[in-house]
Amino acid sequence: MKFSVPLLLLLVMMTACSSYSPDLPELEIPSTWKEPVRSEICFNQEKNRFWEYFNDPLLNALEEEAIAANSDIKIAIYRIIQASSIVSSEYAERMPHVNLAANFMNDETLLNPRSFGSPTKKLKRVQQQEYSIVADFSYELDLWGKLKAQEESARSRWQATQWEYEFVFQTVVTEVAIRYFTLRTLGEEIHFLTRAIALRKDAVFLNQCRVEAGADPEVDLSRAKLELALAEVDIEEAKCQYAIQEHALATLLGKPASCWSLELGLLPTNIPPVPAVMPAEILMRRADVQQSLALLAADRSNVDVALRNYFPSFSLTTAAGLASPFLSHLFEWEGRYWSYIFDLFAPLYDGGKRNANLLEAKAQFAENFNDYVKTVNCAFQDVEDALADINYLHLQYEGQKRALDAASDTAYLSNEQFNTGLISYLLVQDAENTLLDVERKAISLKGEKILAWVRLMKALGIQSRECISAIPANM
Repeated sequence: MKFSVPLLLLLVMMTACSSYSPDLPELEIPSTWKEPVRSEICFNQEKNRFWEYFNDPLLNALEEEAIAANSDIKIAIYRIIQASSIVSSEYAERMPHVNLAANFMNDETLLNPRSFGSPTKKLKRVQQQEYSIVADFSYELDLWGKLKAQEESARSRWQATQWEYEFVFQTVVTEVAIRYFTLRTLGEEIHFLTRAIALRKDAVFLNQCRVEAGADPEVDLSRAKLELALAEVDIEEAKCQYAIQEHALATLLGKPASCWSLELGLLPTNIPPVPAVMPAEILMRRADVQQSLALLAADRSNVDVALRNYFPSFSLTTAAGLASPFLSHLFEWEGRYWSYIFDLFAPLYDGGKRNANLLEAKAQFAENFNDYVKTVNCAFQDVEDALADINYLHLQYEGQKRALDAASDTAYLSNEQFNTGLISYLLVQDAENTLLDVERKAISLKGEKILAWVRLMKALGIQSRECISAIPANM
């Protein structure tokens, strides 16, 4: 019975050192999306390179170029390497350490002759040399799992950097697609405004001829010049926006904005279908959600480390070697020596430092848990926002096409009535201006529909999942 109290105490201490298991509320995961999903069977959810659905060779080439040269992706890779090194370092702390040292010592000592029974009072200086070679072994016994918890924290942060790389990768490829289709939208608008300017120049010439012939008042000519000037202002504004988007895309490709340009082009005719992804799948697909979860696991391990700081640490150190005052006799067996030390370090009083560290670790865990909840809710919000954009932009675009048909009929009838002298040219200009505005709005809505689809791919976590472990050799 005399061993029962120490045994009971040991069991209590080991139980107290179990993993930190806080009482956390369960997340509310919706079973379906609030916004309707227009999904089609032809969408292959295993095909993660979403930009390939547009069958645009130039877009594919730009994405590959960004993946290879983007600085943010390279930075994320280096962060993985750093985190991996920290994991290796923490693992090494749990292993025995063995060292070998070779020393030469030249020691000069002042001696009192009377200590050796000599009657003289004159002090003597004695010089002594020693050669030695020693191997030492040290090991910290991780009885409470403190070192293991530190390794687990580092490993969780390493996993977080991998998910960070995934999130950066996803952001870069999405931004490249967004900038590319924004440029294509602006390019189509510039083509449209170029045609509009040509038509309005013809209108100015026609009105000038009619005014000189006395058929129309000068106000019709002034109105035509006004519309021409406004169209020229619009095309310069579109060119300015095109240049800004072009510079941003060049930076994503890892190139100076001054050395890269993209020719004007048109938007694709078809938009890929929307994939049918359930809300629960978002938690596994979204890289930012998984990164937040990995950081939460690291914080939980940090709380375990703070708890284990309350308990004593044990370490063993041994040394063995050879020593001799003469180098030629260094390896003789008579010069051997050895030692061992068993250390017990038990913290008794530190002014509340351990309590403060534990409180800080728990507060950090609680903070990151709420950040994880926020990240999950934002993920659902991103999907709902993208679905709402797709649905309502689809309805707007369909309505805009009807408006375009009506504006075309109105412009045609106005020209017919003007040719028969029933109406003035001002009404013809109003009808043509309305047609041009409606057509330009239709181009903008078509571009917004494509951008909404790209944003939905990012919100759903659908992107190219590269092999993180296959880091290039030159990295």
